[in-house]
This record gives sequence, C-alpha cells and structure tokens, in this order.
Amino acid sequence: LLKEQLQRRDAINDVLDGLLDLDTHAQRCVQQTAAPTPSLIHNAMVLNDDQKLGLYVALPLYFTMFGIMGILGWRTKAKRASSQPKEDLDGEGEMVSHFVAGKSLGSFVTVMTIFASLFSGYTMVGVPNEAFKDGYKALRWIPSKLFMAFGYMCTSPRLRRISLIRHYHSPLDFITDRFRSQFLRYSIFVILLVPSIIYLAAQPITLKGNFNDLFGLEDDNVIAPVAICAFILVLEWIGGLNVVAYTDSAQGILMILAFVLMSSTLCHLYGGWGSDIFNPKTYPAPTFFQVPSTEDQLAMWSFSLQWISFAALPHFQQRTYASADFKSMKLAYFVISLAPWLTMLVGVFSGTLGVYLLQGQETSNPFTGVVAELMSASGFGYVAGLLILVGSVAAIISTADSLLIATTHMVMSEVVNPAMKNASHARVSFVSKVVSFTVMALGLVIALTDDGALSDLAAVQNGMCLQAVPTLLIGLFFAPRYTPHAWIIAVGALAGFITTVVINYTWNEKEDNYFFNAGVWGLCHNIGIMFTLEMALRLCHASEWRAPKWDVPNTDNFGGDMPITYDWLNGLMRNVREPFKSEWFVGLFVITSILLLPGNSAGLPELGEQAADGSYPDFTPTTVGGLPDWIFKLLMGSVVMTLSLIWAIYHLPSNLDDLSDLNDDSEYVPQKKSKGSLPISKTSTNSKNTSLSSPTDVISPDKIREV
Repeated sequence: LLKEQLQRRDAINDVLDGLLDLDTHAQRCVQQTAAPTPSLIHNAMVLNDDQKLGLYVALPLYFTMFGIMGILGWRTKAKRASSQPKEDLDGEGEMVSHFVAGKSLGSFVTVMTIFASLFSGYTMVGVPNEAFKDGYKALRWIPSKLFMAFGYMCTSPRLRRISLIRHYHSPLDFITDRFRSQFLRYSIFVILLVPSIIYLAAQPITLKGNFNDLFGLEDDNVIAPVAICAFILVLEWIGGLNVVAYTDSAQGILMILAFVLMSSTLCHLYGGWGSDIFNPKTYPAPTFFQVPSTEDQLAMWSFSLQWISFAALPHFQQRTYASADFKSMKLAYFVISLAPWLTMLVGVFSGTLGVYLLQGQETSNPFTGVVAELMSASGFGYVAGLLILVGSVAAIISTADSLLIATTHMVMSEVVNPAMKNASHARVSFVSKVVSFTVMALGLVIALTDDGALSDLAAVQNGMCLQAVPTLLIGLFFAPRYTPHAWIIAVGALAGFITTVVINYTWNEKEDNYFFNAGVWGLCHNIGIMFTLEMALRLCHASEWRAPKWDVPNTDNFGGDMPITYDWLNGLMRNVREPFKSEWFVGLFVITSILLLPGNSAGLPELGEQAADGSYPDFTPTTVGGLPDWIFKLLMGSVVMTLSLIWAIYHLPSNLDDLSDLNDDSEYVPQKKSKGSLPISKTSTNSKNTSLSSPTDVISPDKIREV
C-alpha cells in the first residue's frame, strides 16, 4: 500500500513539474515576441544538409580563386626576374625576389596583405567565441589592436628608411647591423622563431576544428588541414611573397565583405545592442553587464599592452621592406588603425548575440552556431552565412601562409645563408623550398600530435615575442649612455622569454589572479635584468671589455662601410616627424589606455533576486545604447587612441623614401653591396664592437684615401 502511494505521489509531481516548465516557457515566449526566436532543431556545432550543400559549392570556388591569385603572383615574380640585370640574379637576389617580392608591392596589395596578416582566423572565429563566454570584456580587443598599430607605426618608418641605405630584407638584419653581436642576433632569432612555429602549428588545429565542426566529421579527421597546408606550401614555392600578398589581397576583401554582411544581416534580423534581446533583466547572461573585478581590469590592460609585440614580428617587418614606397605603408597605417572598429565590434556583437540564439544548446564553437542560425533565418542570411564561413577559412589561411614564408625567410637568412656563401640563384631557390617544406611539416606534426599543450603555449606567443621589443627600441631610439651592452640585452631578453613560459605553466594553473599576464611579467623581468647587469658592469668599469672573435657577424650584405650609431640614426630621420619621439603622443596614447578601464565598483550592480521566469527584475545597470556604461567608457577611450594614431600618421611624410635631402652627406649615400668590405684591424674592431655604447666601426673609403 505504501509503495502504491509513493508511486502515485511521484506521478503527481511529474505532472506539476511539466506544467511549471510549460508556464515558464510560455512566459519567455511572451517576453521575446519582439525578436525572432532561435531555432532549436540542430546542433549548434554542425550545419544541416542544405547549409552543407552551399559550402560544397562556395569552398571550391574560393580555392579556385586562391589558385588564380597564386598564379598571378607567380607570373609577377617571373616577369620581374626576366627584367633584372644578369648580375642581380645571384643567391642574394633570389632572397630579395622570393621573400620580399623584390621590394615592389603596390599600394593596394601592401594594404591588404598587412590587413589580412593583422586580422587572423582568431578575429573571425575566436573573438565571437570569447564574447560568447566572457561577454563585453571581449571588447578589450579594440585597444589591443590599436596597440598593434601603435607599435608597428612607431618602429617601421625608421626601419624602412635605414633599409634603403643598408639593404635590409630579413627581420633580424637591423639587429645584426646595429649591435654587431652574434649572441644577441641568435638570441632574438630563437625568441621570434619559437612563437612563429607555435602560431603556425595552431592554424592546422583551427582548420581541423572548423572543417570537422562544419561538416560533422570525426574529431581526429586530418584530411582538410593536410590538404590545405600542402596547397599553401606549393603556392609559396612557386611565387614567394608575391603569391602570399596577392592571395592575402583576395582574402582580405573576402574578410571585409564577411564582416560587413555579418553585422548588417544580424542587426537587420535581431536588432543591435539596444534591442529587447539585450535587456539586462531578461538577457540569458546578465553578469555581462556587471563591472569586472580589479584583477580582471588590470588583466585587460596588460593583455592590450602585450600586443605592441607585433612591431617585432617577422611577417610584419617583412612587409615593411617589401612595399614599393612609403606612401603605401602610410595608407596601411590608416587602415589598421580604423579596421578594429569593424572587425572587433562585429565579432563581439555576434558572440553576445549567440548567448541568446544558442540558449539551451551545448556547443564548443558558438561562431558556427550563430552562422547556422543566420543561414536558417532567410535567403539573404543563407548567402551571407556562406560568405562568412568562407571568410573564416580565408582568415586562417592568410595567417598560415604569412607565417610560413616569414619563418622560412628568417631561417634562410640567419641559419642557411651564412653557411652557403656566394650560392647561386638556383641553389638558394632549391634550399628555400626544402626549408619551407621542413617548417610546414614541423608545424603539421606539432598540430596533429598535440594533446592540448600547444594551446597553453599559443596563449603566450605574443608574450614571447614581446621580449624582443626592448632590443628593437634600444637599437632604434636609445642614446649611447642608455644603451646596455649587446650581451646584457640578450641575457635580459632570454630571461624574459623563459619567465613568460614558466609563469604560464605555474601561476596560470592556479586560480589566483596575478593581475598581469605572463608576457608583461616577462617584460618586467627582461628590463629588470638588463638594468641590474648593466649597472653592475659599469660599476666594475668594464666599458672596454672585449667580446670573443666569434661574436662579430659578417655585415658585408649591408654594405657596411660604416657602423650604425645613435647620431647616424637621428641624422637620417632629422626631417621626419616620428610618432615615437613625440612625448605628448606616446603619453596620451598610454595614459588613455589606462583611463579607459572601468575603475572602481567591481561586481556592481548586484543582480538581486531571480524571478520564477529566470529574469532579474531588480537588476538595473546603467547602459548607453544598450551597452554597460563601463564598456561605453572603454569605447570612448579607444576613440581617443584611434584619433591620436590618425594624427600621428597624418604627420608622417609620404615621401619618406626620398633621400635627396641627405645627398650632401656622404654618410647617407646608399651603400653599395660588396663581397669583400675592408674592415679595420682586428684589435680595433674588437674594441669597438665590445664597447658599451658603439657597435663595430669600419673604415670608410674616404678615410682610406686620406690615409
């Protein structure tokens, strides 16, 4: 009897629970009648058959276009080679032609290849997924990208002008020529190579995840990433940077079109941040509207700061030297300063909208789910969704091919070429193909055997590159009295690099928040080590300490009849209004980046009691246009940062490549490359090379004639 009564009670409870669920669902439907209701008939990770059919057509068309652009790049390289003098068709000539496109990229191609390299696959896929998880805090990407533009435009004008005289083409040429130290040269080589390989390996992982999610394939299916990487490798072989830049141009256009369509279509269908969907009382994730904790705010700022590391990235320096003129570079500065307002706003908006669209669904890739909802909403949304998905693939590929050619270029210039003196054009071409195959194979092996460790390293790749920035800035801008010895700079950079990796694997495994990310802590360690060792060296009066002979690099390729000194650099830029040397510009930019943080009131306002329908009727955060007031403050601060960048870019001379104003000074006549420069005596060379303030000195032809 007792058993029957218990069964009867359970049955009644089941009926009551069902009625309560029905009532709750009805109330939510009433509240959401002002916006389209998301479909719940498919998994957010996998497209349905009709959506897959469109991709079966769109993706082959994209790869056909990719191949056509590759052929155009190859023909451009071949045409340029046929018009070159026979004496220029040597190994060094092949390096310049293959890896920096003969320094002949036009304005449109320069702008688009820099854009496509800056806004990678993470911009298309990762930012929406981050916003789905963390909400409006993902808008930290806008000041982050502005810091990228800041670092790049502050260093590349001076690097480019030096390269016109010293014949640079490799990312490490300036550091080698400026400091004349093999130890420092190869320390920075390692610091830049490791994150480049990690970032390259991350692209096949992203491709595998995207394709397997889109088509519902097994997680361990590797056909798509292997085939695409092979395709990228072949195109890099036949055309070098010409092919990469041409394909980047097409992919950049596709990415811009995808961002525009995504924003316009989603806003048309669901409204913007000011729509009823984002009502804080009923929004599925109301905590997005609360002010972040102090620790999170400092982490947001340090995250943005570390992206200044892009100034030292090999594929960006490669494009600095590859552009045909500085006017193209100046246009690229404008584009990358304004582009975050399109790319990042769209990515964060789609991620926060996905919280509403995908509620009740389990997904590891909200971006795909949002696009699937978009494709299900209307015919126009279907076409827009296809372009967005193809654009996401294009973004990943544009990052992969840029990393491949930049990494290969660096290995060839710093490792292979020094061992192949006076190599022929054909030999350099063949060896570069072997190196690029090795680099791509290594990236694929790391990617396909990864058990999750790579994602931890990828999280600090920019922090690793950040450790090379002090070396670059010291070489470009610091006076002799503030310049540490080359070996001390190398030790500091390596210490910061190791610190970044160690912190990432120790502190980040704990729940405690240490305010700044690993890369910024590594930078602090880097600078602290340099300062401490340099002070100790000066207190010991070791200014005449001599480095061993093996530490002196061969600088024949730079036409190095004279060293690069601080006075020489300032004389070279004496008629240029440089952004980094403007105290008010740098101060305004950095201070604004700090002031845009929310400040106090962490965790406010409180949510209050949750109603039966899941809403929070007492939750009333202050909003502007549907956005929390603290996010509006962040955006206004980012506007000030953007305007300061535009002002600084505007005042850069478009004719920076014109050296006619320096022709009266023999120091600034472009050096003629030779295969046997005339160094001064060994004793004098070593003493100059090892002083705390001056690199190796070399006798000029005028001095020889005078003697």
